[in-house]
Amino acid sequence: MTALTNLLAFLGLVVTLLIVWRQGWPGRLALFVAQSLLLALLAVVIGILAGKPGLLVVAAVVVLLKAWLIPRALARMGAGTPVLRPLAPGRSSAVPLLVSGGLVVVAYAVMLPVNAATTLPTEGGIPLAFAMALIGLFVCVTGRDALGHLLGFLMFENGIFGLALLATYGLPGLVEAGVFLDVLAIVLLMEGVVLRVRREHDSIDVDRLRELRG
Repeated sequence: MTALTNLLAFLGLVVTLLIVWRQGWPGRLALFVAQSLLLALLAVVIGILAGKPGLLVVAAVVVLLKAWLIPRALARMGAGTPVLRPLAPGRSSAVPLLVSGGLVVVAYAVMLPVNAATTLPTEGGIPLAFAMALIGLFVCVTGRDALGHLLGFLMFENGIFGLALLATYGLPGLVEAGVFLDVLAIVLLMEGVVLRVRREHDSIDVDRLRELRG
């Protein structure tokens, strides 16, 4: 079971890197759904391993919110977005991938003392989940448009969720419920903002909006 939690955390990190690599919005959205499903499966495995049936409910909520409700809201926000947008000079996916690789190294370096101090069977996956959170924060900060920023925030939250699961051997369901409600409220609020910005300015690209601001 320990190897399984490590494998799921590793696959979550691989999917995170694929999100950084992909340029098209539909592909990135599909990968976010895959990342959320992997984390839900991770919650199921830890719930069985730790004997905490409440984590099975948490996993069901993750599937409902992050693999169905939130992706539907993101799809509405991204309606009309070109499948593949032309890349501006110096904005290929190679540089973000290199930075993400560096963040994986940073995550292992930061979490080295934590791993040395813990005896949890899930310790091997802790640096991987922390790397997912760091990469999500990186995507959030460097997003090309409002959708990129929001996707990065959700990736960051997924990483924190995975980190909490692995580092605490399962959080109380009440804590997770509060976090999930906050995330859902943010996404629904952002949906209204993004749709209004697109209706008024016909674009949600950060560079385009800066030009309009002058």
